[in-house]
Order: sequence, then structure tokens, then C-alpha cells
Amino acid sequence: MNYSFKPSLRSVLLLVLVFPLLLGLGRWQLHRADEKTALMALREARMREPPIQLVASTPDSIEDLRYRSVVVEGEYDVAHQFLIDNQMLGQQVGYHVLTPFRLAGSGQSVLVNRGWVPWGSARNVLPDISQAPKGKISIAGVLDRLHRVGFRLQGAEIPAAGWPSVVQLPEPNPLSRRLGYSLLSYQVLLSPQVEGGYARDWHASKLDPDKNRGYALQWFLFAAIALMLFFWRGLHRQPR
Repeated sequence: MNYSFKPSLRSVLLLVLVFPLLLGLGRWQLHRADEKTALMALREARMREPPIQLVASTPDSIEDLRYRSVVVEGEYDVAHQFLIDNQMLGQQVGYHVLTPFRLAGSGQSVLVNRGWVPWGSARNVLPDISQAPKGKISIAGVLDRLHRVGFRLQGAEIPAAGWPSVVQLPEPNPLSRRLGYSLLSYQVLLSPQVEGGYARDWHASKLDPDKNRGYALQWFLFAAIALMLFFWRGLHRQPR
């Protein structure tokens, strides 16, 4: 039985468009996996280093300080707090509590993520987050970026009226304007061993490069299927 390979123009165009796209998506997922692996190694290395004291002269650059353990002296501004909306803990939805912390002996402030609290009985019923140590205290934690999202809605960075103020995407400048004083560009993830916080399972949001590798495999399989369909549809049986 004789066959000839004569793919249609439509099949060729589809393959030219789809095949590189699928391969590119697979390579991008592999790149994301490599980035996460490197970030995990950086986190482990920096968290083994001794804690640093966060003071006014500490550089406002998270790339140099991310995952460093820190000790901070000062006091909470409990009257003006933010709630990051739509934060998950397990299968439950709630908020992350961001409380401004004024650094002792300076005009600088940093946001302290005091942990997760569940949604109230209704969306317009905000949780009571007024419980926090008063006066000058010392806290410990880990420096990290403020919460980010892959896709942002317009206005998500604007905090709501009233206190505590609900915000979808915390960014230093809009939060500083809302407070009336400046903030450092990063946050302190309050240590689970420190009092005055809420649920703090910071490892729940751990990086997972294997998930990206799984996605990459899927895209490469789709590319292989597209190539097989191209050849299968291009084969034609020759009459005897």
C-alpha cells in the first residue's frame, strides 16, 4: 500500500503558528522552574545567616535583603491597618493583616504582616484586628516582597476608606499616601514565635518548581500531538 505526504496549506499554516507557540510555553515553564529553584536556594542560604537589625539606614532594596531574618524595634500603628483581601489558608478565604511599624529613633516605618485571619460572617463585617502589643517593643521576622499577583485589576492597589482598610494589591506608594507617612518598600513576615500575630504558616506559600515542570511537560506533549496530527492528516493513500 502506497502513501504520499501532501499536507494542506491550512495544516501547514496551523503548524507554523501553533507548534512554536506550544514549544515556547513549555520552555517558559522550564525557565520559571529554574527561577523558583534558584530562589529556594537563595531563601535557604539567607535564612541561615544571622539576623540583622532593621534601622533607618537599612537599604530600601528587597533584592539585597529578601529572606533575611530581622529584628526590629519600635511600635505598631494599630489605629491604621490594612487587610489584604482574598488570601487563602488551606481551603478557607480570609485576609492578611498588614500593620505599620514605626522604627525606633527614626521617621521610617515598615509594614509587618501579622498573619492570616478569616473572612467575617459577611463581606461588610471586617475582623477585629485591634489586639496588638502597645508601646515600644522588639519583634522578629523575615523580610520579603509585598504581595504580588499575576493579573491585576485596575484600581486594585487603592486602599478602601475607613480603618482597617481593605486592599487587593498592597503597593508602598498608595499605602503611604493613605497613611500620611512613608513606608519601606518591603514587608516583615512576623515570626510565628512572636506574640501579637495571627495564623502564620509562611511555608504554605512555598515555591513549587515541580508544578512548572509538570506544566512544561503538558505543553511539550501538546506540541508532539500537534506534530503527529499534522503528519497523519498529510498522509494520503495512493490508488493502485
